[in-house]
Formats: sequence, C-alpha cells, structure tokens
Amino acid sequence: MANTFPVGFSRSAVEELSRLKSEPAWMLEKRLHAWDSYERMPAPLGRRGDLGTLRIFSNFKFQQLTPYMPASAGDTLPASIAQSLKEALVDQRSGLIVQENASVLRTELSEELKNKGVILTDLDSAVRDYPELVQQYFMTTCIPVESSKYTALHAAFWSGGVFLHIPKGVDIEDPILTQIWLSAPASGLFAHTLIIAEELSSVRYVEEHNSAFEGEQPSLFSSVVEVHVKNAAHVEFSNMQDFGQNVWTITNKNAVHEKDGSTTWVLADLGSHAMLSTIGVGLLGNGSAGELVGVFFTDHDQRYSINTLSDHAAISTNAETLVKGVLTDESRVEFDGMIRVRPKAQQTASFLSDHTLLLSDACRAESIPGLEIGANEVSASHGATTGKIDEEQLFYLMVRGIEREEAERIIVQGFFEPVLQRIPLENLRSRLRRSIVRRMSKGYEGALDTSWIDAQERWEVEGVDEYAISLNSPAEEEEIQLAEY
Repeated sequence: MANTFPVGFSRSAVEELSRLKSEPAWMLEKRLHAWDSYERMPAPLGRRGDLGTLRIFSNFKFQQLTPYMPASAGDTLPASIAQSLKEALVDQRSGLIVQENASVLRTELSEELKNKGVILTDLDSAVRDYPELVQQYFMTTCIPVESSKYTALHAAFWSGGVFLHIPKGVDIEDPILTQIWLSAPASGLFAHTLIIAEELSSVRYVEEHNSAFEGEQPSLFSSVVEVHVKNAAHVEFSNMQDFGQNVWTITNKNAVHEKDGSTTWVLADLGSHAMLSTIGVGLLGNGSAGELVGVFFTDHDQRYSINTLSDHAAISTNAETLVKGVLTDESRVEFDGMIRVRPKAQQTASFLSDHTLLLSDACRAESIPGLEIGANEVSASHGATTGKIDEEQLFYLMVRGIEREEAERIIVQGFFEPVLQRIPLENLRSRLRRSIVRRMSKGYEGALDTSWIDAQERWEVEGVDEYAISLNSPAEEEEIQLAEY
C-alpha cells in the first residue's frame, strides 16, 4: 500500500499523524505544543568563525520530506534486515526491536524477563498501555521538548520508537538489541528511545542505525534517547551509526541519575552526510557517575558537530569523556565539550579528553573543551589535540620497508586502539576495526580483523605510540598540561 501522508511539516500534518495512530488527547496536545515551539524557536546557527555545520542544517530543505513513512506490510523481515541480524553487534540477546522507517516490525523479549516484569515494547504501544509512565518521563526532565528547535520538531513527529522499563532489582545480563533502518528517500524518521531503570537494576542496551536506499535524495534521521537512572541503577548504552551519505542525522542523548546511579555511553559514528550530535549526563544524585567513550571516522565531504555535557549538580559525582576521531578527504568535524559543576556539587571529579587526527590537507577539525566551575572542592581537567600524523613517525616505519599507506594505517590503528579497548562489546570493536581498515584502504570490501591485528602487532614491535600527532612543537612540549580546579 502506497504511503499517502502529505509531504512537508505543518500543524495539520501533526494532527493527521496523531489521528492515524489513534492517540489519546494528551499525546496530541503534547505534539501540538511541540509544533508551536518549533515554529516559534529560531534555528541554531552556531558562532562566527566556526566550521558552519549548524548553518548547513538551517538551510536543509525540511519541507521536501515526508514526515511519516510506514514500512511495507508483511510478516517477514526484508532480506537486508534479516541478514543484518545475523551479523548484529551482539551474539546473544535477551530482547530485540526492529524498526524500519516509521514502523516497528518485530519485538521480542525473553520469557524470563517478562516474568520479572520487564517491559520492552514500541513507544506507540506504550502510549496506549502505559500512559502514566510515558506522561511522566517522555520529554519532560531528561530532554525537554524545548531543548532546541530540532527536539521540538522531533516531539511533534516521533513515530515507532523503543520503550524499556526495568523493575527494581532486575539485572539484565544479555544485551537488548535495537536495529533502526531508514529505507525511504526524501523522508523523515523520528525514532525515540525511552529507558527507565528502576532502583538497583541494570541493563546493557545496543542500538544500530543503518540505511538501505540509493540515490541523492536526502532523508532525515532525528533521534532522541532519554535514560532515567534511579538509585544505584546502571545503564550501558552502545550505539553504532553507519548511515549512507544520503542521510542527515540529528541526535540528542541524555541520561539523568539519582543517588549512586551510573551510565556508560559507547558511541561510534561513521556514516551520514551531516550529523548534529548532543550527548549528556545529568548527575543529579549524590555519588552518581557518567562515562562517555566516543569514536568517529569521517571522509568525503562529511560534516559532524559533536557536543558533550557533563552536568554535575550533586555531591561526589564523577564523569569522564573520551573521544577520538580521524578525518580525511574534505570532511569537517566540530567538537564542543563542556564540564559544568554547579555551586553545590562539591567533591566533583570530572575529566574531558578529545583527540583528532587529520589525514589530508583539505579536512578541518575544531575542538573546544570547556569548564564552568561553580564549586570550590573540585578536581576537573580537560584537554584536546588536533594535528596530522607526525612525519618522523612515518619515516621511522618507512625506513623499515613499510609502504607509506600501510604506515599511516598502522599509526591510525595505534591511535584508535586505546579507546577501542574500552568498548565492552567485542563485536562492536571488531566492526569498527573492519570499517577503519576499509576506509584507510579506500575500499569497502574484503578487509578482515586479521588485517588490523597484523598491523597492530607491527605497531607494537616498531614502537609507534598512540600520540603520533604532529603539533609543530618540540617533543618535550607536546604533552597537554591539564589544569585542576
């Protein structure tokens, strides 16, 4: 059945979407409030002198998109999705959700977890079946509707999505996997993930983003992830984004913590023509902790803007952000990381580190780590490096008979390896290694993990360290001095 939803975003389109979903009046009211906020709020344009990613998004032709594109009806998964599940980032899983465009195609949850009271369903169903929970947590305190113009648009047009509720004391050992596929050109996919981890619970959640359509007509992927972590709960969230170059991505992720709650973000971004990414941890409870490990690799003319926030608002909170990325060709990446320590957040410990490696003369990167300190009993430090591969390191390898291209790959692998080792999922580490090898070799076929391992062993033998970046300064001055406050 052909999709008949009108092209373009409007108030009437919001009303029609809610009518098609037979939503309760309170959700329609929330959507319309979000649409009014979207129309009222200006598009973010960045600051003078930046690399212009926000301005590119402000000029994106949103009105040429179809905001609601359901998947084709059928009992079987498309072949590409079925094959992808066989090669998923997790070997064993306790739950599964598969979404294609605006439709959730499959939902699975083990009987053991069902008996323990775990809820895993699509967000459309949760609106009907668990309205109290959705009203309490959906875009209220974690990522409010009016966080930005783009979050308001998302709140007006979200569809499908994931709702996960873990009861008190339940420990989910095997990961829960979600795959989200964008397969329609000139469409908008607004996927929402809402996770509520009650007191003393824990979960490992894995989300994969892929696309499966050809052509130059761009589509938009708008994602919001809200994680509510109650007392002494823990959530590990891993996400790999590998869209095609015909997808534009806007993603907002945030976790809010009560006393002794903790979250680990593991993010890998490889695809999309352009991406706006905002990731945060709100440390609202005493003793709460947040960790972010991020990896990216850009080529061609990709544009990324990555923003992180560690927001300390309680006593004895801890946060660490570690991001590493490589650019080549004519790609552009802007990184803006912030540590914010509020006045009553004494005994805070927070660390922020961003390292970027440039492989071409045409690519550009801009890293701006920042501190906002409102308390006086704080240990906070931040640092960033951006530069090309040190020619002396290349020469060191090449005089041993290694071709320049392979020498560059060895150094890039050594640059990434320390952060890859901090990724808990072995399958995610393996896929990232394969993707990096393929991009470094300018081909996307035939590269296996053995290529990475052999090169990594040679890197260790040759003694090329992970900081093989030229900063045009004497070696003894290259170390970043981290200030403490």
